Amino acid sequence: MIIPVLIGVSIIIFTLTRLAGDPAAAYINEKMTASQIADVYEKYHFNEPPYVQYFYWLSGIVNMDWGWSKTAGMPVTDAITYYLPATFELALASIVLAVGIGIALGTASAVKKNKPFDHTTRVVSLVGVSIPVFWLGLLLLLLFYSNLHWAPKGGRYSDSFISAVSAQSGTGFLTIDSLLMGNLNLFADVLWHLALPAVTLSFASIALILRMQRNSMLEVLQLDYVKTARAKGLPENVVIKRHARKNALIPTTTVVGLAFGALLSGAVLTESIFSWPGLGRWSARSILRMDTASILGFCLLIAFIYVIANLVVDIMYAYLDPRVKLG
Repeated sequence: MIIPVLIGVSIIIFTLTRLAGDPAAAYINEKMTASQIADVYEKYHFNEPPYVQYFYWLSGIVNMDWGWSKTAGMPVTDAITYYLPATFELALASIVLAVGIGIALGTASAVKKNKPFDHTTRVVSLVGVSIPVFWLGLLLLLLFYSNLHWAPKGGRYSDSFISAVSAQSGTGFLTIDSLLMGNLNLFADVLWHLALPAVTLSFASIALILRMQRNSMLEVLQLDYVKTARAKGLPENVVIKRHARKNALIPTTTVVGLAFGALLSGAVLTESIFSWPGLGRWSARSILRMDTASILGFCLLIAFIYVIANLVVDIMYAYLDPRVKLG
């Protein structure tokens, strides 16, 4: 179903961008003559009907020609390659925080049902899904950067490491590249810059995973096999970790898979607030400049990541639940 879903998404986003404005704006500047502008319209088929433009654009997508990004000053495919590592690094850090904290708190909250810890985590989860990410980011910047001076103002690394980062040509993931270079000072600085954006981006996902894990865990703890394990005298921590938590993770896995895609798309606001040089900030700037080629590329990439995340979730279902068989 991946291909039909992506085709459907491509039709929707292509139509919306054509309704929003002239797609030729990304290719035209004030210094161009009338004949040069006419050549742009002819070269990229902007003078054709929208459905014809769509098929030319789709053909370019298949041939890895996604158009020109006026915002980045390079082809869209090159811009995605350039900005993706920063966003992926931020999303990975956020999902690790969200999964680790959310599952741990959700499990503990279910075990300590209706106790002060449970009430506290339920309030935290409610607050987490209610606070807009841009407002939380601004509050954290105000507290940890402006008032306490514990966090940097933004970016992926300090200015003192510009030459070190420019000299390396690695994966684009600065946490990995700094370790490969053996530069522990750069590694620590990258983590310092990564901490606040990752916490901001993961906060809503933590609340969602916490809530789902708690509800799922409460259901599992009432099942007969858990009661039997306790009746056999197994220690409570063994009952929770080996018998209850694994089965409780099955519905939580769906949330985690979708949360990862949401983190990538939700990075638009977080990256803009923390000046994080990733896909989100690039797409936000592209929207302001009506750079339709960049907007189309970003939306199609996020859609692809979402469907791949769903595929991974289906596979994880079969691993977690032996009753599920993949055909």
